[in-house]
Amino acid sequence: MRAEIERQLVKNLNFYHIQKDIYKFDWSDSCIEGKMTTYMGEPLDNFSGIAVFDQNDQRIADGWLDYIHEENFLLIYWDFLDSYTNEQITILKSICGIPLHIFDQIPDQFKEKYRKELLNNINDD
Repeated sequence: MRAEIERQLVKNLNFYHIQKDIYKFDWSDSCIEGKMTTYMGEPLDNFSGIAVFDQNDQRIADGWLDYIHEENFLLIYWDFLDSYTNEQITILKSICGIPLHIFDQIPDQFKEKYRKELLNNINDD
């Protein structure tokens, strides 16, 4: 399950123009934030405090994960996200909600259920 979570989070990092050859996830300071589901027999929670490092062990991002789970559909994305470049922090996503690029990936039959969580401010996704 963790490999799939990290794969989807990396894919989402690419949307925010964070592209590296190697991504190292550090879950040691992560914390469960209260939302839970079971996917393919495995538990899944939303977490805060997930750090991502590059191949040189430089922090490149950190944030919270959230997900959309319906039947056999699971989409994991960053709920909050900061990037790090040369010790400068850039806030990439600071508002809870589903960014448009994530909402567009939700199957049509589930979109209405999540429409109220869609971010209205395109600049903050």
